[in-house]
Amino acid sequence: MLAAAAAHTEEMCTLLVQSKLAGHFHMLAGELPLQDYLPAAGIAALEAAAAQQLARASRCRALLPIIDQQLTAAGIPYLLLKGLYLAQRFFGDMDKRFMWDVDILVRPQDLDLTVQALARAGLNAPAHAQLDTRNRIWGIHAIDVRGDAGAVDIHHTIRRLPGIQFDSAEMWQQAQTFTVAGVHYQTLSDLDTLLIVAVGLGTDIQTGKHNLKKVWDLYMILRALDQGTDWDAFLAGRSSEGSLKLVLNVLAFCLLLLDASSDCPRLAQALDRRRELLLVESRQQALAIYGRPRRHLGNRLLFSRLLPVSMPRYWAGRSLTLPARLWHYRKPGKPRPG
Repeated sequence: MLAAAAAHTEEMCTLLVQSKLAGHFHMLAGELPLQDYLPAAGIAALEAAAAQQLARASRCRALLPIIDQQLTAAGIPYLLLKGLYLAQRFFGDMDKRFMWDVDILVRPQDLDLTVQALARAGLNAPAHAQLDTRNRIWGIHAIDVRGDAGAVDIHHTIRRLPGIQFDSAEMWQQAQTFTVAGVHYQTLSDLDTLLIVAVGLGTDIQTGKHNLKKVWDLYMILRALDQGTDWDAFLAGRSSEGSLKLVLNVLAFCLLLLDASSDCPRLAQALDRRRELLLVESRQQALAIYGRPRRHLGNRLLFSRLLPVSMPRYWAGRSLTLPARLWHYRKPGKPRPG
């Protein structure tokens, strides 16, 4: 792979750094003589990214006991999402994947209590944040809290998408345990981890917030699960919740973009059996989708066609939730001069 990319080393290094994959690549390269393939500046960028990645992973691990102490004391059940478990299970080591924060899932009725509990540990929500999980036009699936100890993304649902009803109760029932520094934590099952990553990538494509790291996350999961997964059963679950077309096309997008169908032959066959539902059918299409800038109308239109609702309903939902989303995610303004 290095030899093939040798003619475009600057572009490759830039892409890896921008996608938060530079540290991962550097660790994968191990003892390879990078100086034979990359310029000194490129190697330095990879080394700096790897150091940052190690620091972020350490910071997230140190945050876990704080989260656990606060939520356990408040009697709030929670599940860890993605992040450390994804890195441990699918990348082989918690240090091999870049992560920015710790994601957790709580039940909707516990969201406000969770924000209050973490505030007692110095992890605070933005001053303008509003919490109203029962309001259909709120449109927010998670809220971010931050402090000196780090950042926590508190999810109260997987996503809020028109026409899709994720079975949260079953996700809680299927939760599994993983261990960090001898301490046991609860997380989603492997297939539910796959689901949340695939749906997350799909919604990021909608707004143009996708990047290669998010595609690589999905690929690493698919590669590990392909041989042992009953894809027909998995996809039947997506049909019952309404996410089938969305998930199918995101999985196809990943395999086509990375030219990785041969790495996941059983999934590739399952996708081929549902070809009539695929809107992403070629690598050229996948590359075009990936290359579109943020807020590109083409990706929004594509996403609207992947939901089990009419296009007018999709756009009506986007419009109704827009004020709440703009308010929630707005950046604090600079104080005016006196």
